[in-house]
Amino acid sequence: MAKVSMFGKFTCAQAKRQEMEAALAAQVAASNGADGVEAYSYHRGDDRTYWFFALFSTMEAMEALSRTEAMQAAVADRAMLRRLFGTD
Repeated sequence: MAKVSMFGKFTCAQAKRQEMEAALAAQVAASNGADGVEAYSYHRGDDRTYWFFALFSTMEAMEALSRTEAMQAAVADRAMLRRLFGTD
């Protein structure tokens, strides 16, 4: 089976960098030790720009991570995530 990767670049809302980093750190922590997760990381660029990368051994591994209790908790506050992206 082919590996699955995700890559993204995004910008957080003004004055929300610390909250964004906490939210991303929670997602990275949720991925630690998950079966089939080979890499799951974010990197801060200039100003409010972030880069995200994830590598999974299979599509099933990616889907399974999204269903874990830890990842569900990490992304549970959808309103907070919208504020971080400046869409609220």
